[in-house]
Amino acid sequence: MPNYLKQDEKYKKTAIRETLEITLTYFVFAYAYLWVSDWLIKEFISNPELSGIIQTIKGFISLGLIGIVYHFIVYRRIHRFLSNNDELKKLIKEFESQNKLLTELEEKHFQIAYFDSLTGLINKNRLKVRIDRLVEKKVRFAMLYIDIDDFGAINELKGHVWGDQALVLIARELEKIAKDHMVARMSEDSFVLVFLNYESTEHVNELAQKSINAIKNLMAEQSEAYFYSASAGVALYPEHGSDYDEVLRYSNLALSAAKKNGKDQYVFYNKFMHEAKQREYELTNQIIPSLENNEFYIEYQPILSFKTNEINKIEALMRWMHPTMGYIPPNEFIALSEISGSIMQLTHFLYDTVFNQLSIWKKLGKKIRTDINISPKVLMHPNFIEDLLFYVDKHKIDSDQVIVEITESMALDNITDTVLVIKELKQKGFLVALDDFGSGYSSLTYFKHLPVDIVKMDKDFIATIDKSENERYFLKFVLDLSHSMKKEVVLEGVERIEQIEILKQYNIDYVQGFYYYRPSSVEYLNKLFGLTNEA
Repeated sequence: MPNYLKQDEKYKKTAIRETLEITLTYFVFAYAYLWVSDWLIKEFISNPELSGIIQTIKGFISLGLIGIVYHFIVYRRIHRFLSNNDELKKLIKEFESQNKLLTELEEKHFQIAYFDSLTGLINKNRLKVRIDRLVEKKVRFAMLYIDIDDFGAINELKGHVWGDQALVLIARELEKIAKDHMVARMSEDSFVLVFLNYESTEHVNELAQKSINAIKNLMAEQSEAYFYSASAGVALYPEHGSDYDEVLRYSNLALSAAKKNGKDQYVFYNKFMHEAKQREYELTNQIIPSLENNEFYIEYQPILSFKTNEINKIEALMRWMHPTMGYIPPNEFIALSEISGSIMQLTHFLYDTVFNQLSIWKKLGKKIRTDINISPKVLMHPNFIEDLLFYVDKHKIDSDQVIVEITESMALDNITDTVLVIKELKQKGFLVALDDFGSGYSSLTYFKHLPVDIVKMDKDFIATIDKSENERYFLKFVLDLSHSMKKEVVLEGVERIEQIEILKQYNIDYVQGFYYYRPSSVEYLNKLFGLTNEA
């Protein structure tokens, strides 16, 4: 029998029992009173007239006693009922309070599960639910996966409070653009906009560019010292994917392509991106076997004193020649090695090979400094400096022969830790160069805090210096600033005589580029130095 039926049966039995108790109590009291009163009158009253009067009085007394008995019985029952009723009220109140708390907890859980706590936008869980419904109803849509370029670095410089405020403002701007559509926050600095029933791909193009511009303009208003940009990937349903997971994956793949293409742009997904991913997968799996098979090698590009044309330094550049896939450019395999973790093995190969060659040249009487490019993963590795010192000691070279190159974007990704590493490098005798200066969003607020020895200007800033007055102004500014801070300047990408004629007007320290020398083998450099590679 169910519990609620058992409870009802219990209540019925209780009611019957209490009714019987009241009735029996009344009969007992009434019978006892009548019997005792009649016996007393019979025993002590012989006068019939007096006996009648007493019987009348007894009747009134009987009614009074019965009323008192009923009052007592009913009072007890009513008091018990009211007491139980008060308890019931307390229980009801407690239940209502708990129910309210449970409702609030459910609402909070719903908010946490489906909404972003900072911006109030829906999160990826809620986005999936909504997209699944669209797919069920066959509603066509365009998904724009947008990411703020280098936001982590900016956040590090400006502070997390500033970063949170900026993200909230960006969310509001994107909501304006995607009015009547969807906006979701996917991670710290990435958002997804879903445009429903778009009119055409041209319409999606407009919305994508509008979204990127909105972020750039908004961020620029927050601080004029930085150049901000955003990148985005676009995938369409049902053209590119048949469900939420596919469309999201393809829009993210397109976003990666936008980042690789130089950021500050949007890219539509296409099938060739799959082929590129497949090539990346194959290359990643070939790095370690190729390293073991001696398919990696080092070339060196001379860096010249602009005033004397003497080769004062060289830059060590890693190369990969695969037996079946051919030459693999560094901009492909370096990034893949960072993702896979094989960058550490490649870096140790670089140390061992380059420092060994420096040792050979040193023994032959040619002590030369060499730039080595260091990956962000390697720079932040706890054993980075210890490993450097190990190979320096192994090959008996001097620390000041090694110039550690770090890129501008690398420095800004974690500027506090980067400064600490640079200072320790300098304490150990190494030199440090800031590579590709001016290629990022370039804030001068960080430049004064980086204790580098050398600034290598990105080649794009002198590419058309013979035609652009602005480039000449910028060059002079960087030269004057760097020299005032006791930093040497290297101009990369010098490829034409027209550039050189213009550069002669400025106080330039070093130049590097194809006009002078391409990356070359050890054998070629030995000829330049008038040496043999034997010691």
